[in-house]
Amino acid sequence: MAMDDLQQLLAKQAITEVIVRYARAIDRMDEALLRSVFHPGSRHRHFYEGPSSDPDAPASAGQPGDFVAFAFDVLGTATRTHHQLGNTLIEFDGDHSARSETYFTAFHRLRPVGDPLAGAAAFDTEMDYFVGGRYLDEFALRDGEWRIVSRTGMTDWTRMEPPASQGFYDIDPETIGRRAPEDLLYCQRGD
Repeated sequence: MAMDDLQQLLAKQAITEVIVRYARAIDRMDEALLRSVFHPGSRHRHFYEGPSSDPDAPASAGQPGDFVAFAFDVLGTATRTHHQLGNTLIEFDGDHSARSETYFTAFHRLRPVGDPLAGAAAFDTEMDYFVGGRYLDEFALRDGEWRIVSRTGMTDWTRMEPPASQGFYDIDPETIGRRAPEDLLYCQRGD
């Protein structure tokens, strides 16, 4: 039996919320939340190729065992990130599977040489790294939950430049975004 219009709208909202939770999890470095957007057995291809979320997957050739570990290693070389989501198109393939394309723009403030958490390719100063691209996702409905079963990250453009933060440190420190659990979102919820 095919989904009716209301069921499709509810499914599209559920899928969209998974995509949005992914962005929150990445920017707040919330491991539990990031793992929750993937079904077991999910695969990833976005600067990394392999399982999306399998905490027991063995590391090999210097690469973490799953995308979540890889992402946290990479994002640890940045002091802050911000993923902005754009157009999202969701198309169903039956009642239990869907494909989506979501545009994104990502900002990363990279740590400089000398910072113990800086990446191997760090510069002498902090750098701002921008990426524009799209997430091509395959979703499945299992046990009443839509989650990602496959993600391919497409890169449409990148840009690297010295940072510009005039006025940033004049902002009320409590309202500057942080990673979990120090971010105000988690403090207000009592996480």
